Amino acid sequence: MNTIKISVRNLVEFILRSGDLTTSSGLKDPDAMQEGARIHKKIQRKMKAGYQAEVALSLTVPINYDGIDFEICVEGRADGIFTDDTGYNIDEIKGVYRELASLENPVEVHRAQALCYGYIWASTHKLDGIGIQMTYCHIPTEEIKRFNEYIDFETLEKWFYDLLHEYAKWASWEIKWHEKRNLSIKNIEFPFEYRPGQNTLVKGVYQTILRKKRLYIEAPTGVGKTISTVFPAVKAMGENLSEKIFYLTAKTITRTVAQDAFNILTENGLHLKYVTLTAKEKICILDKPVCNPGSCPRALGHFDRVNDAVFDVITHEEHITREIVTEYAEKHNVCPFEMCLDISTWVDAVIGDYNYAFDPNACLKRFFWYRSIIKRLHFSY
Repeated sequence: MNTIKISVRNLVEFILRSGDLTTSSGLKDPDAMQEGARIHKKIQRKMKAGYQAEVALSLTVPINYDGIDFEICVEGRADGIFTDDTGYNIDEIKGVYRELASLENPVEVHRAQALCYGYIWASTHKLDGIGIQMTYCHIPTEEIKRFNEYIDFETLEKWFYDLLHEYAKWASWEIKWHEKRNLSIKNIEFPFEYRPGQNTLVKGVYQTILRKKRLYIEAPTGVGKTISTVFPAVKAMGENLSEKIFYLTAKTITRTVAQDAFNILTENGLHLKYVTLTAKEKICILDKPVCNPGSCPRALGHFDRVNDAVFDVITHEEHITREIVTEYAEKHNVCPFEMCLDISTWVDAVIGDYNYAFDPNACLKRFFWYRSIIKRLHFSY
């Protein structure tokens, strides 16, 4: 049976995201992450005896959706678990820069993380209910504000399964797509007669992926490097030796060459989804990108609509070019650049500029987050 693993944080931030697109949207700056980690540890050390910090939790749930059976494994680490007069409590700690006086209720996705941990703990320990404590700490002043509530198990269980049901739509689609893709990969052959040296190159690329090594190739223009690297990379993906292909280029014309290579394989029976990333300045509907609802109509409520937009694209298109992205972004009234980044999570191959992998400031942090962390560490010394 297929098992889909997802972290508590990724689950709630994906399914429950909502609201406007702003320039502050996206993954946190490494400085903020480092400060948040420091705040977490400081608060945990101050808690009373019996407070359990950084508790690893996991729950695997059988799912039947759209005619297929699979499992979803939800896992994560609760900031704290403690007991009081009401019983067990989950403590979710968040370091923030916003003034705590403006925080009248917990942020929904933060509370949802605590609810997930609460359900896993309550289910495992057969509890009738569990307390949820949201601990917010203002990072500059270290002022603390807490929100507490108690939730009965029946209510919590319904909430948790409703959340999983929303994610099951995506998980079941991905399982079905990978089965279709892998079956097509098994049946494709190299689309041309091998030129001198091409067969050696194809085998070299495949063996490099198999052995998890690096390969440096120098060859003149016209020998067929693109198809000779794309084909074995696709073959390796069909055997679950890799999860995603990144084709990185310096020029727009070479992106077209990459698209052509995937298209040729498609003409020979391959089913594979790729997206071509376009710079924000080139795909933005404004003359100059200004990502806030006051300047861009698509920024208003972007996150309320973007999941539907992405699902629409990935279920109807295989070759997601700039034109396709623009068309669907207009249809769903969302930012084309941000939607394109979200699409990259679900496709098999990503075509884009070198900077999306190697520039610590511009890299796709959902895939290459470590580069921004390494950059930050480098400049710390």
